[in-house]
Amino acid sequence: MNPFKNKSVLITGGARGIGLACAERFARAGARVLIGDVLDAEGASAAARLAGEGLAARYRHADAAHREQLQALVDEAIEHQGGIDVAVCAAGVGGPNVDFLDLGDADFDRVLGINLRGPFLLGKAVARHMKDTGRPGAIIHVSSVGAVLGVPTQTAYCVSKAGLGMLTKEMALSLAPYGIRVNAVAPGPIATDLTAPLQANPDATRMVMSRTPLGRFGSADEIAATVAFLASPDAGFITGQTIYADGGRLALNYVVAPLDTAAR
Repeated sequence: MNPFKNKSVLITGGARGIGLACAERFARAGARVLIGDVLDAEGASAAARLAGEGLAARYRHADAAHREQLQALVDEAIEHQGGIDVAVCAAGVGGPNVDFLDLGDADFDRVLGINLRGPFLLGKAVARHMKDTGRPGAIIHVSSVGAVLGVPTQTAYCVSKAGLGMLTKEMALSLAPYGIRVNAVAPGPIATDLTAPLQANPDATRMVMSRTPLGRFGSADEIAATVAFLASPDAGFITGQTIYADGGRLALNYVVAPLDTAAR
C-alpha cells in the first residue's frame, strides 16, 4: 500500500538539495507536491520536470522569512491540492563565516528569520488548517547536527538549528491532541550545492570525514527517505523527535588514543 498516493505535500526550500530530493520522492510516490522557494528558475524547472514525468508538481515563489508569502503558499496548496497532509520545512541558509564578535545584527536576524521563524510561521499556518479541517498530518523540519555541535564561525546557523529542535518539541506537544505529528531530521555532511566548496577542498573533506564514522558524505536522497518515513504511518507513534542522520558523527568521542585503564 502506498501511503502517499493522492496525498498533498507542501515543501519549502524545494528547488534544490534536500528539499528537491523530498519533492521528487513524494511526487514519485503519487503525492501532489507544491514546491515553495525563492529560486524561481530552479523551482519552476523542477516542477516542470516532474510534471513532464506525469507527476503532480507545482511551484510557487515563497520566501520563508515572510509570513504573507508562506500563508499564500499554504492557501495555494489548500486551493489546488485539496488541503495539506504533509509539510516539509526544508528552506534554510548558512550564516556568514565569521567569529562571534564579528557577527552583525542584521546577519544574525536574517539567518534566524529563515531557519527558525520561517518554520514557526509555516508550521502555525499548516497546523491551523489541519486542526480546523480535522485533518491529522505530519510536519517535518530539516535541522542539522549544528543544533548540538557548535561551529565557532557559524553562530547564527547553529543557534537557529538549536532553536528548531525545541520548536519541534513544543509544536509536537501542542498539536498532539489534533493528531498532528511534528518531527525533525538533522543531517550531518550531505553532498549538496551547499557543501560543494567543502567537497572541492581535499583538506577540508579529510577533516570532515575524520569525524564521520561512515567515511562519506550522505546523499540528499537518504535524507528524503528519512523525511518520508517520518511522514508515513510507519512513524505514527513518533512525534517531538529529531533523527540525526549524520553518518555516526554524534556517536563519536574524539579520543586520539585508547584510554589507559591500567593507569587509573
